[in-house]
Amino acid sequence: MALSFFATCPKGLESLLLNELIDLGAKDAKETVAGVSFKGDFTTGMKACLWSRFASRILLELSEFFCETDTELYIGANGVAWEKYFDKSNTISVSFSGTNSSIRNTQYGALKVKDAICDRMQKTLGGRPDVDKDNPDVVINCHLDKKGSANILLDLSGKALLKREYHRGTGAAPLKENLAAAMIKRSGYNNENFLDPMCGSGTLLFEAASFATDTAPGLRREHFGFFALKQFDQDVWLKLVEDARERSRKGIEAAVVKGIQIIGFDLDDRIVTIANENAQKAGFADLVKVFHSNVQNLYNPFTNENKVTIVTNPPYGKRMGNFNELISLYTQIGAGFKHYFKGARAAVISTSAELLSCMRLHADKVYKLYNGELECQLRVFDINETETLSVKEEKNLAIATDFANRLKKNLAYMQKWAKNVNTNAYRVYDADVPEYAAAIDFYNGYYVIQAYKAPSKVNPRVAKRHELDMLSATVEVAGVSGDKVILKSREVMSGDRQYEKSEELRGEFMTVNEDNALFKVNLYDYLDTGLFLDGRLIRKLIREKSKDKAVLNLFAYTCSASVAAALGGASRVVSVDMSNTYLNWGMDNFKLNSLSLENADFIQADCLAWLSKDQEEKFDLIYIDPPTFSNSKRMESSFDVKRDHVALLSNLTRHLKDGGEVIFCTNMRGFSLDESIGEYGFSFENISEKTLPRDFARDKKIHTCYRLVFTRAEMHKQPEPMTSGKSAPKWQKSLTAKNETFHDYTDRNDYEDSVRETLTNKVWGNARTSNSSYKTQKQGRFTRSDSEFNDGSLRRNRFDEGKSGRFSKDRKDNNRGFGSKSRTPKRKPRVFGPDGIKDL
Repeated sequence: MALSFFATCPKGLESLLLNELIDLGAKDAKETVAGVSFKGDFTTGMKACLWSRFASRILLELSEFFCETDTELYIGANGVAWEKYFDKSNTISVSFSGTNSSIRNTQYGALKVKDAICDRMQKTLGGRPDVDKDNPDVVINCHLDKKGSANILLDLSGKALLKREYHRGTGAAPLKENLAAAMIKRSGYNNENFLDPMCGSGTLLFEAASFATDTAPGLRREHFGFFALKQFDQDVWLKLVEDARERSRKGIEAAVVKGIQIIGFDLDDRIVTIANENAQKAGFADLVKVFHSNVQNLYNPFTNENKVTIVTNPPYGKRMGNFNELISLYTQIGAGFKHYFKGARAAVISTSAELLSCMRLHADKVYKLYNGELECQLRVFDINETETLSVKEEKNLAIATDFANRLKKNLAYMQKWAKNVNTNAYRVYDADVPEYAAAIDFYNGYYVIQAYKAPSKVNPRVAKRHELDMLSATVEVAGVSGDKVILKSREVMSGDRQYEKSEELRGEFMTVNEDNALFKVNLYDYLDTGLFLDGRLIRKLIREKSKDKAVLNLFAYTCSASVAAALGGASRVVSVDMSNTYLNWGMDNFKLNSLSLENADFIQADCLAWLSKDQEEKFDLIYIDPPTFSNSKRMESSFDVKRDHVALLSNLTRHLKDGGEVIFCTNMRGFSLDESIGEYGFSFENISEKTLPRDFARDKKIHTCYRLVFTRAEMHKQPEPMTSGKSAPKWQKSLTAKNETFHDYTDRNDYEDSVRETLTNKVWGNARTSNSSYKTQKQGRFTRSDSEFNDGSLRRNRFDEGKSGRFSKDRKDNNRGFGSKSRTPKRKPRVFGPDGIKDL
């Protein structure tokens, strides 16, 4: 009677395993998720253990029964005739997977199966087998599926079959042998020359040698799980092993005669030594050679005309390597393949499609494989024999040459300039080379690349390649580690996908200096960093004008203008913004500069509603930087700066002293102040050019700034309130009452539109932890409306088509200052403050 078996394997290898088992004589083989079921006699099972390159384990199916309770599990396991398979003197171990409403713990399930086995053996053989979790003679596996079916199986493998037992040691991120075998099989390797230019301890090399010499992968294993079973026939097994040894001996001799060379390169001398020792232990010393070499200095080591197959597993940027630094590595690998291996076939695996694309090779085939839990792509390339590198391709070997040269010149100049103006946060590049459309800002040793959205006529792949090239070139030109370069790219998302990146928010801050003013910035969690660098001269102007004055900062964001006023000697500073998150951030900025909070108010309110009412206080100086557009749920109506700026500015007269000044700034492209504002007692002056910093000289329209002076005697028209005057909502409050500022950064700004879209801030790279002890919880994703994407209506760091095909930036989150809606955290609420973490 045929026995039933199940062979397990990693996802993606099922079809390879199916064909392999059929070739080994398996009957009724059927592919399923992460495995193959098949039938055969016991010898078929042993043969599968000896010869399978792709299986993780071979399991003998003993029983399948319906199980809803622990009692049914016990009865089902006790009903197996265990005495027919092993003796009471054998040690056992039970593994259990799956749960249901009755069996909620896998350890409990394993215990019930173990009790059933031992009780059965006690009754039939008069003794109970001992349990040995570390090195058992017999391993029993029980799986409980979601449909209530329990399967009990015997593990014929012992240790996992991927353990070939010729390794003395491995590298930092070893490749599993059955995955390596799958990569080689998918590459189309035809038992000729083979190269792994980043071989580590040699796993791919030995699997290739095993293929090329017809060597059974389990030939050197000293133990299998079926050795302890009563069905094991030693004579049959010895015959299988002897046949396998003879096939391997003949295969090695034939490979040597054919001149097959299997070569690996690695940068680590210690790993090279280990790999060569492993080759000796595996019996492949005449075929496998490993040399010390850097992949950047790739060369063709082969001395004959055999066809070459290259298979390699470079770092992914997950467990090893930094993504930004790996861009250059993958580009160099692809260029080396083209230059030295014409006519060869190459197969490269990675978790990152972006990194694989950096190789600049056309993939003939793409396979989905899994390296542990990591989903990977294996791309297979045929390199044209007649292919020669074009002038353009030769130029591309040095990544983004034009961009790199421009950035290098800019850095040389800007570093000297920044030292003179006493700042370590400034812009170093702004789409100077049209093909590389991005702004690059320097923050105290870190570089933030904000890629502008490419026009529709540009191939998305080309645009993505340019982004990655900028990353790599910035790392090289700036001479910094990859984790100090951060790329922010934006993609329009819809539906539930708009929130998928929120898991990546890290809540880390750092401090930057601006003319002895310190500001806390976050380089990667938000669309903006917390400090608008083009406002540097505006902050300087506010600082100069604030001595002994009462200053109001509207749409305050992180209160950088309030800090400038306080440092300038303001007698009083009031900051108004809708976002609790940003106001707390602003309070941190005050503390960072050792500024007292006694004469500072931080008011969470809708600025339009707050302005529309008398607040029983007049100010000498008002700074107002509204969003270009907003339609927050917390507002009575939408706001458009072009349409509504007169109403907005006129309401400032409720809060200005006679002779008081207003500094009004907007980032709307092409904005012009309506001269009817003079009817409300304002004289005005365009000071945009005066407030444009040197590092923003390439984009003279980055902001429009006006200085307005209010004279009450010249006021001929009274302002109309912008809101209905309803009572203040419950969330409106002043934050000044707090002696200590503990804040929960789970706040996020909500934006509504009939078509729900969002700009996803996709980030590569890291920023260092701030000197401050504050850390945020993960912040939700922002959503935006269609109207925000129309001409001139975006705020900074939004992208619309600008002059000469360039792309303009816009300011802040569109509703920043108007609305944030707290979400109830799923876990116990926590707050973060100067004294550490506290639970509410």
